[in-house]
Amino acid sequence: MARILITGATGFVGGWLVDELRSQLPDAVLFGTTHSANGTEIPGVTLLPCDITNPEAVRSVVRTADPTHVVHLAGIASAAGGNADTLRAVNADAATTLLEAVAALGDNRRVLLASSGYVYGATTPGNPAAETDPLNAIGAYAESKAAMEEAAQTFCANESNAHVSVVLARAFNHTGARQTDAFVVPAFAKQIAQIERGELDPVVKVGNLSALRDFLHVADVVRAYRLLLDADLPEPVTVVNVASGVGVSIRSMLDELVALSGADVTVETDPARLRPSDLPECVGDYGKLNRLTGWMPTHSLTQTLRETLDYWRGQTA
Repeated sequence: MARILITGATGFVGGWLVDELRSQLPDAVLFGTTHSANGTEIPGVTLLPCDITNPEAVRSVVRTADPTHVVHLAGIASAAGGNADTLRAVNADAATTLLEAVAALGDNRRVLLASSGYVYGATTPGNPAAETDPLNAIGAYAESKAAMEEAAQTFCANESNAHVSVVLARAFNHTGARQTDAFVVPAFAKQIAQIERGELDPVVKVGNLSALRDFLHVADVVRAYRLLLDADLPEPVTVVNVASGVGVSIRSMLDELVALSGADVTVETDPARLRPSDLPECVGDYGKLNRLTGWMPTHSLTQTLRETLDYWRGQTA
């Protein structure tokens, strides 16, 4: 019987992954970590408080869960900010501690580390990034994910760790209900929902609208993670893009959200929403993921945007 540990289980992606696992692997025993000890509960999941930057806390959680599979989601997300040292400690060093703790259990284990498509840097128009492409991480967040990947490669190069197989899942942008408005799509959706209710003037505050991004529904991302947990992997550490292969401009997503709403709005650039390391384009090729698992995106962008807008309509209500 699978015993699955999800770090960051109370976060945005963690919540969706729990739903996916409970639906598709109902016999699995689920454990999750949470940074908070405030009594948060998730039905069907044993939650374990854990500061992932505390090595002893990580080792204790791993010993308690004794997982056959681990999905490592805990960390600082790209929209959350943070300095380079903090990002490296949370996103890279903690992953090394986790891998070492899992290796100490013995037996065959699999660990999926959630990386990012941003490790490629800017991609070339019409040429989505493939796993064999060189990395060109720009900015502290992307650099911390690249450092995590390098640490995983070093870990797997040690023959004593051969019983732990590692997946580096380079997920490109993903969104959906329950994502905070620190991210671009929910930021737009929340403002539009508030405008619809008369709580805001009909002005949407925006950052850079020209950037092209590869967006997935979060449900498609967590389905990919689930499939990768049991896939027949070709290497001790397997790098896989989780992407749609299609670039869409931030402007086009805003326009579609406005069209779905029907609200009469104007757009105003907010300097606070502009990022110094913003990439003009970042799109990935999901061919390897498809070959390994048969995965393909199943949610359209329109469906994703509509669900996100409906979620924020409920939140503002």
